[in-house]
Amino acid sequence: MTSDAHAGLSALLPRLVAFARTMVGNRETARDLVQEAAARALGARRVPEEAAAYRAWMFRIVRNAALDELRRMKPEPADEEPAVDLWRFDNACIAKITIEQGLANLAPAHREIIALIDIAGFSYSEAAGVLGVPIGTVMSRITRARMALLAAIEASSVRPMKSSYGH
Repeated sequence: MTSDAHAGLSALLPRLVAFARTMVGNRETARDLVQEAAARALGARRVPEEAAAYRAWMFRIVRNAALDELRRMKPEPADEEPAVDLWRFDNACIAKITIEQGLANLAPAHREIIALIDIAGFSYSEAAGVLGVPIGTVMSRITRARMALLAAIEASSVRPMKSSYGH
């Protein structure tokens, strides 16, 4: 293994943390999982040399660590967020909050596939490789997950505001 094998790791860290957070729902736990995954990767005897393969390999390590953590922990309520004045946020912030709340109400498998494809930007074939399933399975899972996310958002108390500007 050359010292260049892990050259892209630092650039991947924010995306790995976001992926782990989507899976486990807790920022600190996600950071711990990524740190554990990075340690595993740095200690590995065989490391993919190609950048795309390395990226998929790292996401697979984080995924496995997150699945192990989910098995260990009991379902806990989402982190308590302090009350904020939502009127000071723009529509992008409100949309982000709405999506995060919707994701929190999804099954872990739905969060996982959305995190890989819609958040991390994996192609269907790359996601299939990370998950170890056929591409057709990924396609059906992402469709069901997106439908579940829309249903979760529609069922929430958060409703999009109609513009007061006549649009």
